[in-house]
Amino acid sequence: MEYFCEHGLRANKIYHHTDNPVGRRNMYETLLAAQRRGFINEDIEIYYYPVTVNKYSGD
Repeated sequence: MEYFCEHGLRANKIYHHTDNPVGRRNMYETLLAAQRRGFINEDIEIYYYPVTVNKYSGD
């Protein structure tokens, strides 16, 4: 996530796809903060959950 923000990479949507709940939360919060601070565009849609829900993860 830091590389994404520091290098101005562009995406229309970002889905987090890790089964690590702490890591997912950290990545999500990093991206939201980057949007608030203007490091990445405000129109990028950031989703806390992946495109498809992992039925085995327990979330």
